[in-house]
Amino acid sequence: MTIKRYEGGFKEVKRVNVIPTRDGEELHFTKVEVGGKIRGDIRYFTEREGEMSPGRRGILIPENPKEFQESVEKLIKSLSEK
Repeated sequence: MTIKRYEGGFKEVKRVNVIPTRDGEELHFTKVEVGGKIRGDIRYFTEREGEMSPGRRGILIPENPKEFQESVEKLIKSLSEK
């Protein structure tokens, strides 16, 4: 396994999932190491010169991922409400 290093000091440990969004754009769900701690990261990638490159900002999943999960579930539920 190759560990990639990105700006901001985080290292990709494992790519969990990739969701294509629009042409040349993707959302990457990744397990990362930041400051010696393992976290989850959701990051927007765009195609530049034929290669997918990470955006400067992403969403770093906090130490309490359950709260993050519950918030995403609430958002998804609200999308189905009229």
